[in-house]
Amino acid sequence: MNLHRSLPKCLIMELITKSSPAPERGRIAAVGMWDGVHLGHRFLIDYVRVESKYRDLIPAVITFTCHPLSVVRPHDMPPLLNTPDERLDRLDRAGVEHCIMLDFDDKTRHMTAAEFLRALKHDYGVDTLVVGFNNRFGRDRVDGIDQYRQIASEIGMTVIEAPEYTGENAPISSSAIRKLLSEGKVAEASRKLGYDYTIRGTVVNGSHVGRTIGFPTANIHPLSDTTLIPSPGVYAVRVTLPDGTQRPGMVNIGTRPTVTDGTALTIEVHILDFSGFLYDEELSIHFVERLRGEKKFPSLKKLTSALEADAAKVRKMLCK
Repeated sequence: MNLHRSLPKCLIMELITKSSPAPERGRIAAVGMWDGVHLGHRFLIDYVRVESKYRDLIPAVITFTCHPLSVVRPHDMPPLLNTPDERLDRLDRAGVEHCIMLDFDDKTRHMTAAEFLRALKHDYGVDTLVVGFNNRFGRDRVDGIDQYRQIASEIGMTVIEAPEYTGENAPISSSAIRKLLSEGKVAEASRKLGYDYTIRGTVVNGSHVGRTIGFPTANIHPLSDTTLIPSPGVYAVRVTLPDGTQRPGMVNIGTRPTVTDGTALTIEVHILDFSGFLYDEELSIHFVERLRGEKKFPSLKKLTSALEADAAKVRKMLCK
């Protein structure tokens, strides 16, 4: 995976590799998956930036090309809140200057805490590591910040513990946000993220039933198979079109029980007051609020009436 080539052109964040020139000053970094880059993550990033000025070090974050569980326990691998590109974009927006992107492979999996810290220092110039209040690393699962500090001191590094985030919408974790989305609580999840939960996808061909009842839809195929899909239901959303403009819309996630007996999950978005050709184009779906659960209606007429009521709610909610 060549993430360098796929980064948005607007990024000012620098991706650091082993071959990057050695920095004039050492780095201070925090390590994690950073899935979602939520409010708690941004609090930790701000803490790293403050400490960097105090210690005259370059602020950085360390992340991985894949979720560690995909290697350690693949069956427990959770769906993710961001694609790798989205995660990097969010880190950049959060003010990260340097990002160290590591491959999490079998070698990384079996590193002890000491081996991991030594690699960070020797290969990436990390002099100080900021450890989150519940952060652990290394196959030996070191117990507590004091042991990390002792190991680091033997290598010539410093380990400091970041305070716990206790601000708005605390407590916050990626797993808690995933749980909220799996329950359809997109508004609550977005408050913890600090932005509307978003799915990016390509428009693919569908059954065209919506067009026959006055609600044409675009079928969305997520860009990543690991993307977390909120629970089935109808949602008020904002849709970013290929030209960058946003339109209000509504999304149905489910199996379309009124028009098909299938079991395949689909993501269909109806964009209010829009007509145009979108096949093979990329859209971003920003979830605002859940309107209702998916329901099997006795007829297409009843379904149309429900969609009209859904559209009226979306207009009231988003068309101000």
